[in-house]
Amino acid sequence: MTNIKLFLKRDMLFAVSGLLAVIACLVGRLSLNFIDFHVILTLLGLMAVIKVLERLGVLDYFAEKIIQISHTNRSLIRNLAFLAFFSSMILTNDIAILTLLPVFLKIVQKTPQFKEKIIGTTLIIIAANLGSSCLPFGNPQNLYLFAYYQMSFGDFLVLLLPFFGLSIVALLVACQFIPNKQLEVVPQERRAIERKNLVLPTVAMIVMILSVLHLFPYQVAVILAILAAFFSDREALKEVDYRLLGTFVFFFLIVGNLGEVSGFVTMIRRMLGSFTSVMFSSALISQVISNVPAALLLAPFTQEAHALVLGVNIGGLGTLIASLANLIGYKVFAVYFVKEKKQLVKTFTIINGIFLVIFLVFFYGLQLIGG
Repeated sequence: MTNIKLFLKRDMLFAVSGLLAVIACLVGRLSLNFIDFHVILTLLGLMAVIKVLERLGVLDYFAEKIIQISHTNRSLIRNLAFLAFFSSMILTNDIAILTLLPVFLKIVQKTPQFKEKIIGTTLIIIAANLGSSCLPFGNPQNLYLFAYYQMSFGDFLVLLLPFFGLSIVALLVACQFIPNKQLEVVPQERRAIERKNLVLPTVAMIVMILSVLHLFPYQVAVILAILAAFFSDREALKEVDYRLLGTFVFFFLIVGNLGEVSGFVTMIRRMLGSFTSVMFSSALISQVISNVPAALLLAPFTQEAHALVLGVNIGGLGTLIASLANLIGYKVFAVYFVKEKKQLVKTFTIINGIFLVIFLVFFYGLQLIGG
């Protein structure tokens, strides 16, 4: 029982979605046609290559460079936040947080006069979420929606360009509220990266990106990615988040069965009748079940692709469970400062709530202007 409780506590979303999938299949039917294997396999390939790059210390290298040029509390947080923002576009928000947040918190531990650890943690998490939203392969919900609606890369970039611009401005303004106090940081030891070790995973990453953009067969790309990970660092394959893949499978089964219930389909389609209703509904539903499940749940019931992409990405802001990356950041913080978890949740919710409102109001206004 203790092991079961620990498992549920570590990945409640996986456990609950699995249970709901079993119930859905017992009440409805089990069909592999419900599962989008294109998305599952593409996500697997990306995760395998990204894990290799993470273990090679690519982000650690850039983090150390940023620390060297940061002379104040404000500049350190701002620089790490923007590194999280841009790196998460390719390496995903989870990896950016798992790599950069510990670097930041280790510095804080060694700098007793540093009082902005909670707001710094919050802004790094927000930046990773916002950055990962700007490209199709930055996070799981974008990858799924990009494939589901068969969007073009150019169309996606145009859609998210205002999101990108607002993110930059909002982060810069937020960082201005951080005291600009002198920072003294003890240089960290950094493991050197051998360039030859980067070649194979980098090529595999490029191939995977080309497959996401429909410029290369995804089946071949995934095989190449797995082989690249195996020959570069086979331990990386053991660290891939297979439970996230399982969660996707469970939600495909749940949504597939719900899609055969006419009453449910009618209700959802009425709720998602316009651009505005889709954007707000998906953002608000994300606050309760997180944005990846929200995307999987709502996509089959609306053709408002642009609204749903914006809604679930904006929906990653807000509550602690609005994005899986938020929970990851919370867990990382708790390892270093367990006594201040409650204060983090309070500050995190307030700042994220402000960002959520700003983004919803901005894109609502943009939609009104655009007609």
